[in-house]
Amino acid sequence: MTRIDTTDGAVAVKQQRRPVGRIVLRRLAQAPIVLLIVSAAVFWLVQIVPGDPGRVALGQYATPEQVAQWNADNGLDGSIFERYLGWLSGFVTGDWGTSLSYGEPVRELVIERLLNSVFLGVYAFVLTALIGIAVGLWQAFRAGKRSDRALTMTLVSLSSTPEFAVGTLLLVVFAVFLRWFPVHSALPDHASIAARLTVTTLPALTLAAATVGYVARMVRAGTIETLRAPFYRTAVLKGLPRRRIVSAHVTRNSLVPSVAVLGGQLAYLIGGSAVVETLFSYPGIGLTIVEAAQKKDLILLEGAIMVTALASLLVLLVTDLVYMALDPRIDLSQEQRV
Repeated sequence: MTRIDTTDGAVAVKQQRRPVGRIVLRRLAQAPIVLLIVSAAVFWLVQIVPGDPGRVALGQYATPEQVAQWNADNGLDGSIFERYLGWLSGFVTGDWGTSLSYGEPVRELVIERLLNSVFLGVYAFVLTALIGIAVGLWQAFRAGKRSDRALTMTLVSLSSTPEFAVGTLLLVVFAVFLRWFPVHSALPDHASIAARLTVTTLPALTLAAATVGYVARMVRAGTIETLRAPFYRTAVLKGLPRRRIVSAHVTRNSLVPSVAVLGGQLAYLIGGSAVVETLFSYPGIGLTIVEAAQKKDLILLEGAIMVTALASLLVLLVTDLVYMALDPRIDLSQEQRV
């Protein structure tokens, strides 16, 4: 049995920090294994896709000898195992190679595109969190009424609509007819925050539309459960102001089951927005992966997917830590205590 000396605050803090440290160390130890599996799977899948990178780069009129020489010059000859080991050793040492289609260093290109996707994903995440939490709380306090049911049906319908359909509708209304936003979301060089917000608003709204309904339903369910808890009734009977009860107790407790959902949505928004980025011509990591797959740019494709997987793992780790911070009773260390 773990004994906590309540007279010594340092001991108590130490007991609270140990599980967090173990979780971080375990996740960091698991990350290389996950990334290794992802890299091997992607490298193998790309090899069986029809098409020759040398033929794609040189065109249909190149001779077989020219194609073979181009593949050899770019490290694309030999067995798949040899090519994979060569790419992996370079990636680990920081030499990610040169993009076959862009002619630029892969590391600089991927990091730049990732930062663009992070900006878009965080923007969409803020919209999703603010709208989803507000709508979920409002529905919970009006549970069972017509407005609650109507809003639930609206959110379910919106979440079920494909992203390209929502994005196309937003483009037609706000970019073509109203001309409030540009049709293409290409970022100018050294763009200011205001310019970035302008060109990313429609893509961010498209991403938020697909996820806000799920977040709102989770917040609604968590809030309803909190409103039925004994401590809420006690606070009401004591005469505490309703605004204070909601802000100090209801909101925090209702958000605990929603944090995992929000974290998963953030990981998706950063790495899974290929459809939206392609629709709006946004230079993010999703569009980069699509273009690399189309052009059989194996080096760029591998680098982009690896960085995306790493970003997703980090987001999920931060989500777990926030989850534990909101509710200290949650223990993700998977250790049984007597």
